[in-house]
Amino acid sequence: MKYERAILLGAGILVGMGVTCFAKSKLGKKAAVAVVSKGLQLKECVAGIAERTKETIDDVIAEAKNANEQNN
Repeated sequence: MKYERAILLGAGILVGMGVTCFAKSKLGKKAAVAVVSKGLQLKECVAGIAERTKETIDDVIAEAKNANEQNN
């Protein structure tokens, strides 16, 4: 049990060092820029979908209010 934790700790440290070295390299920076760029594109896409959904819901609410006014 003790050795498993020590091995996991050592593996975590090695992976962390590897990721740090990769992030500092040119290839790592290119990969990070590409990932962030795609993330921003996804954010814009989701924001557009949310806006269209909000507009649709607002239209439904307005039509419901109009129908209620006509029935009264």
